[in-house]
Amino acid sequence: MTGTVALHYDPWAAQTGQRPAGRNPLALYRYAVWYKANPRDADYLRALVAGRHPDAEWVEVGAEADWEARVAAADRVLLLYPDAIGLGFSRIETRLAGAVRPGCAIDVLNGRQREFHWDSAAQGALRRRRFLEWTMLPELLFLPVFLVATPILWTIDLLRGRR
Repeated sequence: MTGTVALHYDPWAAQTGQRPAGRNPLALYRYAVWYKANPRDADYLRALVAGRHPDAEWVEVGAEADWEARVAAADRVLLLYPDAIGLGFSRIETRLAGAVRPGCAIDVLNGRQREFHWDSAAQGALRRRRFLEWTMLPELLFLPVFLVATPILWTIDLLRGRR
């Protein structure tokens, strides 16, 4: 048993933070999702883990091929989400569920400094939130309201003498 393993994965590693050049819709969409997620970098998460769980062993999923073996021996796994809801973590979570030993506690520490237990209720809530973030459904549903309301509000402002 190795105690606590802080499992870091960066699904946004390829994202530079710069708006993509050109008009590639897929690149613009991915940039929009990244921008809304506002992920924290590895240095930020390292400092957060050092402050809250100084005894945790840092394991980098992308750089360490044996990460599953390392979490298999852990008493507790701390998933480190760079954003609020762990966008891009579904495959890692699926592999993690098969790698940990029975009785191993799995918790999440996200880039917003929130910590919670990773149980079936949290997984369901994360699944719903991730769906809404990836599809941008709330924004798409609001768009018709915005398109109808904007000219009406603009006209009201003009009639009242506001610019």
